[in-house]
Amino acid sequence: MSKIPEFKTLDEAVEFWETHNSTEYWEDMEEVTFEVNLRRNLLHPKLITLAYRPSHCPRCQQDFDDVVIEYITLDNGHLLVIRDVPALRCRTNGHEYILEETLNKVERLLELEKKQGIQPTERLSVPVFSLKKAA
Repeated sequence: MSKIPEFKTLDEAVEFWETHNSTEYWEDMEEVTFEVNLRRNLLHPKLITLAYRPSHCPRCQQDFDDVVIEYITLDNGHLLVIRDVPALRCRTNGHEYILEETLNKVERLLELEKKQGIQPTERLSVPVFSLKKAA
């Protein structure tokens, strides 16, 4: 079996793995476990998370507006709404971005709700429709 080389940059690693078969390196690999959270904002499904605040829209290099959005997600079949979430919106094409730091705050709030049972600031009534009955 081959030995995995040391990489100086992420680009070197990407280039290597794009041109090599990982099965040749099984013995040099170790098993890892990690948690994946696939939570997403239902009201803003194309919301993109950014590690830092850029000066311009990463897609088109135009200016941003600071906006406040509602972050809506499903948690164990329950609809949860988080209000007053800061975000960025491109002035030209409307692309929306949330900073990783803000998303971490949203996740911490949701964890507090689960672990400590914090109470929401308000409750909403959500209408539910059935397509079977409408037909």
